[in-house]
Amino acid sequence: MNEHPPESTASDSPVDHQLSVWRAHRRPLEVDQRVRDLTARLIAPRLGDLERLMLDLRLGVDGEVGAGTLALPRRRYPFPKGYCREITDAVLGRLVRRIAAPDGPVLAALAAFRAEGGPIVPIWGALRERYFQNALQIGDLYVDVANDTVDITKPKVEILPLDRSGLQAVSDVGHFARVARLYWGGEVWANTLFPRLAPILPIIHRGPEGRVSLHPDSIAVFAENLAGGGRSALAFLNGEREAGRCVPADVAASLAGWQSRGPWFGEFSATPDWERLYACFALVGDPNGPYRSVQGFLEMIEAVKAAGSSG
Repeated sequence: MNEHPPESTASDSPVDHQLSVWRAHRRPLEVDQRVRDLTARLIAPRLGDLERLMLDLRLGVDGEVGAGTLALPRRRYPFPKGYCREITDAVLGRLVRRIAAPDGPVLAALAAFRAEGGPIVPIWGALRERYFQNALQIGDLYVDVANDTVDITKPKVEILPLDRSGLQAVSDVGHFARVARLYWGGEVWANTLFPRLAPILPIIHRGPEGRVSLHPDSIAVFAENLAGGGRSALAFLNGEREAGRCVPADVAASLAGWQSRGPWFGEFSATPDWERLYACFALVGDPNGPYRSVQGFLEMIEAVKAAGSSG
């Protein structure tokens, strides 16, 4: 019984290239001295103007949502609660268009900042170890244009130095699970039901409303774990095993029908089959195995999409 999957080796395969791209998805950027100096010279003198610009852009998004001209997916709560990503992306799109044709001092400063290589990018992570949050990174600044999407009484916009914002990158499955338990509510267990999917979707979550999902749905966490040979997922499963936490019988019974979704959902086991689970983890680092071959990878992505759309 192999509880430790082999080390992954770097290669130029299409799968490894795609994982490399996904690992950087919305990850906060490391800030070097050049970016700090650029932010201090061009952006810091206009922080008040920047906040007013961001609020104006955010209010524009709110107005379009209210008028029905900006369609958003349905959530458990009414807008803006839970819409941090959609708001952040909408504001960023408007900001980029305004920077392309600057019509004021702060937009001119942002245009100059960007022209000199200053980053203006969307980021995601764990905020103060309590929430998952999307925001913008402008140089060494954390710019949250959806600050009211957890607590609607908070200001809509918050700007802080990135290193004081409390936002941390999430690349570890255990870290993801800890924050998910706090932020999403409901219950979290290790995915021991579907051995073939466990190395890539190691978390089962039942939300407060009863909806059951497989996670992590963060593409960066997904890619980091897979590129690392599934070790992050395995550490989480082993930790849950040692703690004696397992999927309740009623949840297992409710998911038994997922076996019909295809071979990646096969080998369903209502009680943990640790020998089979470890055998699946042992295949993750194999460049010719089902998780890393191009065809296997594409089939797996389709299975992940199916899991993400389930309810």
